[in-house]
Amino acid sequence: MKFPRWFALGVARLDYGLALPVLARLPRWLARPLIALRGCVNYVFDFDWRTLSLGHGYVREATHNAMQHLVRLGGVNASARWLTLRRFVCTSREEVDSWRLPRINYARLPHRISGLEPLLAAQARGQGVVLLTAHFDSLYIGLALLARAGLRVNLMATRITEDPRVPPDITRHFVRKAEALNHLLSPGKVVQFEGNLRFFLRALRQGDAVVIACDGVSTSADRADAVQFLGAQRLMASGPQYLAEATHSPLALFSCHEDAQGVFQVQLSAPVALGDGGLQRAFALLEEQLLASPWRWWGADQMRSYTQARPSDTHTRP
Repeated sequence: MKFPRWFALGVARLDYGLALPVLARLPRWLARPLIALRGCVNYVFDFDWRTLSLGHGYVREATHNAMQHLVRLGGVNASARWLTLRRFVCTSREEVDSWRLPRINYARLPHRISGLEPLLAAQARGQGVVLLTAHFDSLYIGLALLARAGLRVNLMATRITEDPRVPPDITRHFVRKAEALNHLLSPGKVVQFEGNLRFFLRALRQGDAVVIACDGVSTSADRADAVQFLGAQRLMASGPQYLAEATHSPLALFSCHEDAQGVFQVQLSAPVALGDGGLQRAFALLEEQLLASPWRWWGADQMRSYTQARPSDTHTRP
């Protein structure tokens, strides 16, 4: 489905400029059905911030294909169409929660953090940790909870949301989210990786945690080692490996989701050195999470870009 520019700008204005702020101000019990309705509408019309920016829909089909693959791998017993719809509802909730970030009472927010102690111990001895994450459920609320628990967290962002093709109301949505996170993560920061890699290297060397998305594909076969992930040897985003190699930092997996009882479950795996299989360990744990709750993976459409590694890509780079 193709969208004229004027139509995409209008939808973005109504949705990101008006609907999201209103939904974020409503009591959660009242907002929930409306958030689900918004997700269903976005599913029907294949609306996503990227499709509105590019002028054509692709996220629904790409997500459906990914869900089919996850079901074949032994994920939940549900149809790919239903899982895709739930993904749009999950995305809708995450975007509304992004508007709620500054107003959440984190002291009273029901949550449980598991695996924090090893990261706090690493921080105390000045050892940074590369925290891998996926575009999965409530990751931004989880980061705020980690910072409140004493972990110095720096989030790697991108300036792609400032592309001229992105409707202004969507760009403002992301700017507002970054501003809220900068306040919540302080002294940690949200920093765009373009032109700022030294910031993240310095943060790791001083004992901070750096959070980086790992569910994208590598842009070059020479930049990342292959990992076993979702049924194949794949070349995934190279950033985590680069940061770990450059700073001799261990890797761990971070995720956060809101369970059926409304409790935010923040999960951190044990930090493992790159040489001890830390990268593969993180992706193995991520695969378990995606198979258990595929609808929470609101970045599942990226799977359409995944490619299997060639035998020559499985070696360890010097």
